[in-house]
Amino acid sequence: MWGDATVLAGQLSQTGPLVSGTLRRNVGLAGFNLRMSEKLALNLDYEGASSDHVYFRSSLNDYHLGRARVRYQAAPSVSVQATVQVLNNQNPDPSIRYDFDSRDSSVSVLWTPAGGKRIALTGEYDRATIRSNISYLLPPFFSPAISSYRDNAHSATSAIDLTPPGHGWLAPKITLGGSLFISSGSRPSRYYQPLGRLSFPVVKHVTANAEWVYYGFGEQFFLYENFRTHMFLVTLKLTR
Repeated sequence: MWGDATVLAGQLSQTGPLVSGTLRRNVGLAGFNLRMSEKLALNLDYEGASSDHVYFRSSLNDYHLGRARVRYQAAPSVSVQATVQVLNNQNPDPSIRYDFDSRDSSVSVLWTPAGGKRIALTGEYDRATIRSNISYLLPPFFSPAISSYRDNAHSATSAIDLTPPGHGWLAPKITLGGSLFISSGSRPSRYYQPLGRLSFPVVKHVTANAEWVYYGFGEQFFLYENFRTHMFLVTLKLTR
Protein backbone atom coordinates (compact mmCIF):
# COMPACT_ATOMS: atom_id res chain seq x y z
CA MET A 1 0.00 0.00 0.00
CA TRP A 2 1.37 3.42 -0.93
CA GLY A 3 0.13 6.98 -1.36
CA ASP A 4 0.99 10.67 -1.33
CA ALA A 5 -0.87 13.58 0.28
CA THR A 6 -0.48 17.12 1.56
CA VAL A 7 -1.05 17.31 5.31
CA LEU A 8 -0.81 19.93 8.04
CA ALA A 9 2.72 20.66 9.20
CA GLY A 10 3.81 20.83 12.82
CA GLN A 11 3.96 24.10 14.75
CA LEU A 12 7.76 24.15 14.43
CA SER A 13 7.77 23.61 10.67
CA GLN A 14 10.07 25.93 8.68
CA THR A 15 8.41 25.17 5.34
CA GLY A 16 4.93 26.64 5.91
CA PRO A 17 1.56 25.32 7.21
CA LEU A 18 1.51 22.33 4.83
CA VAL A 19 3.94 19.53 4.14
CA SER A 20 4.00 16.60 1.72
CA GLY A 21 3.27 13.24 3.31
CA THR A 22 3.83 9.72 2.00
CA LEU A 23 2.50 6.32 2.95
CA ARG A 24 4.45 3.11 2.40
CA ARG A 25 2.97 0.00 4.04
CA ASN A 26 2.92 -3.78 3.67
CA VAL A 27 -0.26 -5.40 5.01
CA GLY A 28 -1.17 -9.03 5.67
CA LEU A 29 -4.75 -10.26 6.14
CA ALA A 30 -6.12 -13.58 7.35
CA GLY A 31 -9.55 -14.89 8.27
CA PHE A 32 -11.13 -18.07 9.55
CA ASN A 33 -14.79 -19.12 9.79
CA LEU A 34 -15.95 -22.22 11.62
CA ARG A 35 -19.53 -23.37 12.05
CA MET A 36 -19.26 -25.98 14.78
CA SER A 37 -23.00 -26.71 14.80
CA GLU A 38 -26.31 -25.20 13.75
CA LYS A 39 -26.27 -23.18 16.99
CA LEU A 40 -22.60 -22.21 17.34
CA ALA A 41 -20.39 -20.26 14.90
CA LEU A 42 -16.88 -18.78 15.26
CA ASN A 43 -15.20 -16.07 13.17
CA LEU A 44 -11.53 -15.01 13.47
CA ASP A 45 -9.84 -12.08 11.67
CA TYR A 46 -6.24 -10.88 11.73
CA GLU A 47 -4.52 -7.90 10.16
CA GLY A 48 -0.83 -7.06 10.51
CA ALA A 49 1.26 -4.37 8.86
CA SER A 50 4.70 -2.81 8.73
CA SER A 51 5.19 0.77 7.47
CA ASP A 52 8.17 2.78 6.26
CA HIS A 53 6.34 6.12 6.04
CA VAL A 54 3.02 7.33 7.51
CA TYR A 55 1.12 10.61 7.28
CA PHE A 56 0.87 11.51 10.97
CA ARG A 57 2.76 10.79 14.18
CA SER A 58 -0.24 8.93 15.59
CA SER A 59 -1.04 6.97 12.39
CA LEU A 60 -1.04 3.18 12.32
CA ASN A 61 2.57 2.18 11.69
CA ASP A 62 3.65 -1.30 12.79
CA TYR A 63 0.44 -2.83 14.09
CA HIS A 64 -1.38 -6.06 14.81
CA LEU A 65 -5.19 -6.23 14.87
CA GLY A 66 -7.04 -9.36 15.94
CA ARG A 67 -10.78 -9.94 16.25
CA ALA A 68 -12.83 -12.94 17.38
CA ARG A 69 -16.62 -13.32 17.20
CA VAL A 70 -18.75 -16.11 18.64
CA ARG A 71 -22.47 -16.48 17.97
CA TYR A 72 -24.63 -18.95 19.87
CA GLN A 73 -28.30 -19.68 19.27
CA ALA A 74 -29.25 -20.77 22.78
CA ALA A 75 -32.92 -21.26 21.84
CA PRO A 76 -35.18 -20.43 18.89
CA SER A 77 -35.96 -17.08 20.54
CA VAL A 78 -32.58 -16.39 22.23
CA SER A 79 -29.26 -15.59 20.54
CA VAL A 80 -26.00 -14.50 22.17
CA GLN A 81 -22.98 -12.93 20.49
CA ALA A 82 -19.57 -12.11 21.97
CA THR A 83 -16.75 -10.14 20.34
CA VAL A 84 -13.14 -9.55 21.40
CA GLN A 85 -10.79 -7.16 19.58
CA VAL A 86 -7.16 -6.31 20.30
CA LEU A 87 -5.06 -3.63 18.55
CA ASN A 88 -1.40 -2.94 19.18
CA ASN A 89 0.41 -0.20 17.24
CA GLN A 90 3.98 1.07 17.53
CA ASN A 91 6.15 3.66 15.81
CA PRO A 92 9.79 3.10 16.85
CA ASP A 93 11.05 6.38 15.30
CA PRO A 94 13.33 7.95 18.01
CA SER A 95 11.54 11.30 17.62
CA ILE A 96 8.09 9.71 18.03
CA ARG A 97 8.26 6.48 20.05
CA TYR A 98 4.51 5.95 19.79
CA ASP A 99 3.03 2.99 21.66
CA PHE A 100 -0.73 2.36 21.45
CA ASP A 101 -2.74 -0.55 22.85
CA SER A 102 -6.53 -1.03 22.65
CA ARG A 103 -8.69 -3.88 23.95
CA ASP A 104 -12.43 -4.18 23.41
CA SER A 105 -14.80 -6.92 24.58
CA SER A 106 -18.56 -6.98 24.13
CA VAL A 107 -21.51 -9.31 24.59
CA SER A 108 -25.03 -8.90 23.23
CA VAL A 109 -28.29 -10.78 23.79
CA LEU A 110 -31.44 -10.85 21.63
CA TRP A 111 -34.69 -12.32 22.93
CA THR A 112 -37.67 -12.54 20.55
CA PRO A 113 -40.32 -14.99 21.81
CA ALA A 114 -42.80 -15.97 19.13
CA GLY A 115 -40.72 -14.10 16.59
CA GLY A 116 -41.01 -10.85 18.55
CA LYS A 117 -44.74 -10.55 17.87
CA ARG A 118 -45.57 -9.19 21.34
CA ILE A 119 -42.21 -8.55 22.96
CA ALA A 120 -38.57 -8.24 21.90
CA LEU A 121 -35.61 -7.49 24.13
CA THR A 122 -32.06 -6.53 23.15
CA GLY A 123 -29.10 -5.80 25.40
CA GLU A 124 -25.41 -5.14 24.85
CA TYR A 125 -22.47 -4.50 27.17
CA ASP A 126 -19.01 -3.34 26.10
CA ARG A 127 -15.77 -3.05 28.06
CA ALA A 128 -12.88 -1.14 26.42
CA THR A 129 -9.42 0.03 27.48
CA ILE A 130 -6.90 2.30 25.76
CA ARG A 131 -3.22 2.87 26.60
CA SER A 132 -1.19 5.42 24.64
CA ASN A 133 2.33 6.86 25.01
CA ILE A 134 4.05 9.23 22.57
CA SER A 135 7.06 11.53 22.83
CA TYR A 136 6.83 15.28 22.15
CA LEU A 137 8.70 18.53 22.79
CA LEU A 138 7.54 20.39 25.88
CA PRO A 139 7.41 24.24 25.63
CA PRO A 140 8.88 26.70 26.39
CA PHE A 141 12.34 25.08 26.14
CA PHE A 142 11.15 22.16 23.95
CA SER A 143 12.63 19.50 26.17
CA PRO A 144 11.69 15.86 25.39
CA ALA A 145 8.65 14.57 27.28
CA ILE A 146 6.15 11.68 27.15
CA SER A 147 2.42 12.18 26.68
CA SER A 148 0.45 9.35 28.31
CA TYR A 149 -3.27 8.70 27.87
CA ARG A 150 -5.37 6.10 29.69
CA ASP A 151 -9.04 5.25 29.29
CA ASN A 152 -11.16 2.52 30.89
CA ALA A 153 -14.73 2.54 29.57
CA HIS A 154 -18.00 0.73 30.19
CA SER A 155 -20.92 1.15 27.79
CA ALA A 156 -24.32 -0.52 27.66
CA THR A 157 -27.41 -0.36 25.46
CA SER A 158 -30.78 -2.00 25.96
CA ALA A 159 -34.28 -1.75 24.50
CA ILE A 160 -37.57 -3.54 24.94
CA ASP A 161 -40.32 -3.45 22.30
CA LEU A 162 -43.87 -4.16 23.43
CA THR A 163 -46.93 -4.72 21.23
CA PRO A 164 -50.03 -5.27 23.39
CA PRO A 165 -53.04 -6.93 21.79
CA GLY A 166 -55.77 -4.57 20.61
CA HIS A 167 -57.11 -2.58 17.68
CA GLY A 168 -56.59 1.01 16.46
CA TRP A 169 -55.24 3.43 19.03
CA LEU A 170 -55.71 0.69 21.64
CA ALA A 171 -52.90 -1.31 19.97
CA PRO A 172 -49.81 0.83 20.52
CA LYS A 173 -46.21 -0.19 19.95
CA ILE A 174 -44.04 0.83 22.88
CA THR A 175 -40.24 1.02 23.03
CA LEU A 176 -38.34 1.65 26.27
CA GLY A 177 -34.57 1.63 26.72
CA GLY A 178 -31.45 3.70 26.40
CA SER A 179 -27.67 3.83 26.44
CA LEU A 180 -24.95 4.77 28.90
CA PHE A 181 -21.20 5.33 28.81
CA ILE A 182 -18.91 5.59 31.84
CA SER A 183 -15.15 6.03 31.60
CA SER A 184 -12.25 6.63 33.96
CA GLY A 185 -8.61 7.50 33.34
CA SER A 186 -7.05 10.58 31.75
CA ARG A 187 -10.43 12.15 30.85
CA PRO A 188 -13.24 10.55 32.90
CA SER A 189 -16.71 11.17 31.53
CA ARG A 190 -20.31 9.96 31.78
CA TYR A 191 -23.08 9.91 29.20
CA TYR A 192 -26.70 8.81 29.61
CA GLN A 193 -29.40 8.57 26.95
CA PRO A 194 -32.71 7.01 28.08
CA LEU A 195 -35.60 7.01 25.61
CA GLY A 196 -39.26 6.15 25.26
CA ARG A 197 -41.23 5.77 22.04
CA LEU A 198 -44.96 5.28 21.38
CA SER A 199 -46.56 4.45 18.03
CA PHE A 200 -50.21 3.69 17.25
CA PRO A 201 -52.52 3.80 14.19
CA VAL A 202 -54.96 6.73 14.09
CA VAL A 203 -56.92 5.84 10.96
CA LYS A 204 -56.14 3.70 7.95
CA HIS A 205 -52.73 4.58 6.44
CA VAL A 206 -52.01 7.09 9.24
CA THR A 207 -49.77 6.31 12.22
CA ALA A 208 -48.95 8.66 15.10
CA ASN A 209 -45.51 8.57 16.76
CA ALA A 210 -44.35 10.21 19.97
CA GLU A 211 -40.79 10.03 21.30
CA TRP A 212 -38.88 11.32 24.32
CA VAL A 213 -35.07 11.25 24.58
CA TYR A 214 -32.86 12.61 27.34
CA TYR A 215 -29.19 13.47 26.78
CA GLY A 216 -26.86 13.89 29.74
CA PHE A 217 -23.09 14.34 29.40
CA GLY A 218 -20.52 15.23 32.03
CA GLU A 219 -16.72 15.38 32.35
CA GLN A 220 -14.92 15.50 35.67
CA PHE A 221 -12.05 17.74 34.53
CA PHE A 222 -13.91 19.88 31.95
CA LEU A 223 -17.14 20.95 33.64
CA TYR A 224 -17.83 23.64 31.03
CA GLU A 225 -18.52 20.89 28.47
CA ASN A 226 -21.31 19.30 30.53
CA PHE A 227 -24.86 19.46 29.19
CA ARG A 228 -28.37 18.17 29.91
CA THR A 229 -31.30 18.28 27.51
CA HIS A 230 -34.72 16.73 26.86
CA MET A 231 -36.11 16.21 23.36
CA PHE A 232 -39.76 15.56 22.56
CA LEU A 233 -40.86 14.60 19.06
CA VAL A 234 -44.39 14.01 17.67
CA THR A 235 -44.94 12.93 14.05
CA LEU A 236 -47.61 11.53 11.74
CA LYS A 237 -46.66 8.84 9.23
CA LEU A 238 -48.68 8.41 6.03
CA THR A 239 -48.49 5.14 4.08
CA ARG A 240 -50.25 3.76 1.03
